[in-house]
Amino acid sequence: MSLIAKHAVMEQFLAEGVKYVFGNPGSTELAFMDALQDYPQLQYVMGLHETVPLAMADGYARATHVPAVVNVHIAPGLANAMSMVYNAKKNGTPMVVTVGQQDTRFIATEPLLAEDLVRFATPWVKWAAEVVRPQDTLMMLRRAFKVAAEPPQGPVVLSLPQDLLDGEVDEPVTPTTHTNWRSRPDPAAVKRIARMLTEARNPLILTGDNMALNDAPAEVARLAEVAGCPVMAGPSRQWNFATDHPLYVGPLGFLGGMHESLSSFDLIIAIGTGNPFTSLFYEGGTPIPPGAQFVHIDVDAWEMAKNYATTETVLCDPAWAARDLREALESSMSPGEREAAKSRASAIGERTRAAREKAEEQLKADWDKEPISPMRLVGEIREAAPKDTAYVGSGGTSGRGPFGQLIQLTQANSFFDGNASLGFPLPGTLGVKLALPDRPVVGLLREGDSMYSIQGLWTAVKYNIDVTYVVFNNASYRILKQGMVRYLGSSERKSEFMGMNFGEPAIDLSRLAAVWDIPSRRVEHPAELKEALRAAMDVDGPSLVDVVIDGSYGRHF
Repeated sequence: MSLIAKHAVMEQFLAEGVKYVFGNPGSTELAFMDALQDYPQLQYVMGLHETVPLAMADGYARATHVPAVVNVHIAPGLANAMSMVYNAKKNGTPMVVTVGQQDTRFIATEPLLAEDLVRFATPWVKWAAEVVRPQDTLMMLRRAFKVAAEPPQGPVVLSLPQDLLDGEVDEPVTPTTHTNWRSRPDPAAVKRIARMLTEARNPLILTGDNMALNDAPAEVARLAEVAGCPVMAGPSRQWNFATDHPLYVGPLGFLGGMHESLSSFDLIIAIGTGNPFTSLFYEGGTPIPPGAQFVHIDVDAWEMAKNYATTETVLCDPAWAARDLREALESSMSPGEREAAKSRASAIGERTRAAREKAEEQLKADWDKEPISPMRLVGEIREAAPKDTAYVGSGGTSGRGPFGQLIQLTQANSFFDGNASLGFPLPGTLGVKLALPDRPVVGLLREGDSMYSIQGLWTAVKYNIDVTYVVFNNASYRILKQGMVRYLGSSERKSEFMGMNFGEPAIDLSRLAAVWDIPSRRVEHPAELKEALRAAMDVDGPSLVDVVIDGSYGRHF
């Protein structure tokens, strides 16, 4: 039995388990939208600018670990979407982006809006293609889902010419067949790495986002406990290790200081990190300390040993690698090696406790400061938010440090960020909530960043998505100020921070939220925080608290 291609597309979505189609329609998507109305099982979630549906799909896909579907307009719409496509690429987000294309019967005449969409998208996606026959529609969709979902996960773009969607498809609809990628590591390599761990004086495990594809965080924790090894988060955009674990020592960071952070370790094992040393600023040389051994275990062969030499490079499932390494250690460690690991773990735990106590002391010292200290704001969020809250964003450079020091993320899907192109957190929060309807979801926004996707507030109201937004409003691009301080170094030159202070008119997201009757409030005094945050979190639907915080920038990253 044949299907019209546009209906075959919807049937394939259902076969893949798709619940939501995120998008912003245009004139070349009319066939797509016409078919969508015949499938009430697929909920269309609209954004008023392409950054919004793309970021929603990004949050949704990373929280579910399966491809999200986005439909955008031809060339101008895809252009608008590309900043979030770039985010999805850097985040490793499984996403199928379908794009309308002009009618092929006159595309050679270069009609309005027509463009080479495949060439347009290719640099920023895992795969891009255009359907050239109606009969190929299902095959190309299955390929799109397969490429997006299989490690290393990432976005794909599929162009759908409008006239071809009215053609016929004879092929039956079948779910995509996926490769089983959860392979175990080479036993010989496991033995060698286990021996490195027992011989190292100060080993380190560096974690990354590819660990989230399986139950690797729990396995890595068990490995670290046996090895007596600290765990540091590599450049990450989502949760991949319990931050309350006594062996967790915080993030490596990407804003400078990598060399200093890694200088004391004689063995670094990067597990599921992708590119383990992604940085914003040039530091020179290799971040691997002189004489240290470096092991990379991952599902992404492209990112392994491409920049820095490794002692061992193992392509496998991070969870299986951690389990096999732990078992190899347990069966081979001598009593003396076990005692050394135990002593090392105890010392790390003591340092971790001391660091947490110091953070609590800083919180007390900052409690009554005005303007409101980011530490006070994060401390109040910690008290107001339920323990199982999922956070999207961390309040930028103002909030990132306090967030990491004060909020313990103990379960999977507790944290998501964009970290590449501005505009993700506001709409990304909506996507995460759709993926995790039974968990509280709080978006920690920046005022400047949010202006890139402010239309997301309309979407929040349109679909009554129950999220709480907290804005870390420092009235500036603080990260650029800190970057300028770093750039000038010891120079006597004083920067006027051109284009980095917002001034008047103020960016007040509480007033913008009020346009759509979102319960919102602007807070300028610390005593108002507790009541404002708790009231916002009690709202059934979207709510927003815009908090004016201390925007000082003197400290480096």
